[in-house]
This record gives sequence, structure tokens and C-alpha cells, in this order.
Amino acid sequence: MKEQGNLFYAQSGGVTPVINATAAGVIDKAAENKAAIPKVFMGHNGILGLIHENLINGFSLT
Repeated sequence: MKEQGNLFYAQSGGVTPVINATAAGVIDKAAENKAAIPKVFMGHNGILGLIHENLINGFSLT
């Protein structure tokens, strides 16, 4: 039996094509493994989103 858990992703710095591609890759791989990763949370403004509970549903961005 596979373990199951949610994924949290935070990035720092400005929006760049590299950072966007990384975020897209994280979401795509998680979507391929929804049985193991049912939810992807992203912090608005990086780690501050986690601290202030300002989270984005990563799967809603696809």
C-alpha cells in the first residue's frame, strides 16, 4: 500500500519562466500521482502564505 499525503510547495523570489516551469512540474507530477498526493497546496508569497494560512489549491491552476 502506498503512503498518502498532501504536498506543500513554496517558492521565493520574483516570477520567472524557470520558477513557473518548476511550479508547473510539481503540479503535473502530483496530478499523475493523485492516489498518493490528493492535494497540492501553494503558499501565496512563498513561505509567508503558510505562516499566514494564505494557501492556494495547486490543482485549481491546471
